[in-house]
Amino acid sequence: MWVITVGLIPALFWGILPIWIRKITGGDLCNQLLGTTIGITVVALLLTISLHLTMNWQNGLIFFLSGFCWSIGQVGQYYCYEHLGVSATMPLSTALQIIGNSIIGGIVFHEWHGSKDVLLSLIMLVVVLAGIHLTSEGGNVHSCMNRSYVILGITTIGYWGYSALPHFAQITSNLNGFLPQALGMLVASIVISGPNLADVWRKSTVNNISTGVIFSVAAATYLISLTLNGMVNAFILSQLNVVVATILGGFILHEFVKGQFKKTLIGLIVLLCGATGLIMV
Repeated sequence: MWVITVGLIPALFWGILPIWIRKITGGDLCNQLLGTTIGITVVALLLTISLHLTMNWQNGLIFFLSGFCWSIGQVGQYYCYEHLGVSATMPLSTALQIIGNSIIGGIVFHEWHGSKDVLLSLIMLVVVLAGIHLTSEGGNVHSCMNRSYVILGITTIGYWGYSALPHFAQITSNLNGFLPQALGMLVASIVISGPNLADVWRKSTVNNISTGVIFSVAAATYLISLTLNGMVNAFILSQLNVVVATILGGFILHEFVKGQFKKTLIGLIVLLCGATGLIMV
């Protein structure tokens, strides 16, 4: 039972992270991104020193680029937390990540073996899309939101790079790449802040260092869960974060309109079924 509990910790921490940002730490997306990446870098540095983690520069560069890509994906998600709401952003963002990572895994890393795997994967992708449709029904959608959806879709490419690039590294544990990955996240957040960097150093940036700690707890525990529960079970358990974030966002942030909760819950179940099917193909 305790191994399942460990597997649920990433879902809990990743799930509360967007609520923590919107309800507790605040700030604009640059404050949020810079503070988060500072927190992640501090945790990664402490882990690297305490566990004596090392890697060569080639693998370090791969993880650095992976972290850089993560910040691109994360800034889009932070933007949409404000303009779409957490309960609308999380299911769509999760689904886009699942779809992209599955296609990349199947085509680039040859994880689809034969026509049967391709067919089953395409069916599961349709199930995921059906889940997205159900979660979006009943909400207040305005034409001005279209820009936010486009931003979320484009920046999700960063998450694909974040997930795919470590596959090219030759290491025994991804934990060894945590520090260079964190440095990539930090550098990207500085680049994204650009000429406004001097104005970003505010109290809300410092507050968001705690957001980075929350993310790091989830990421580190997920690596442990991979060992204890296996890849499939660890992934399925971690994806429950979308349920936590969406439901908490709907109620705590008052994002649900009347009658939306039931449709959203059904949509989340369908989405997770599709995601589970994809990882098991």
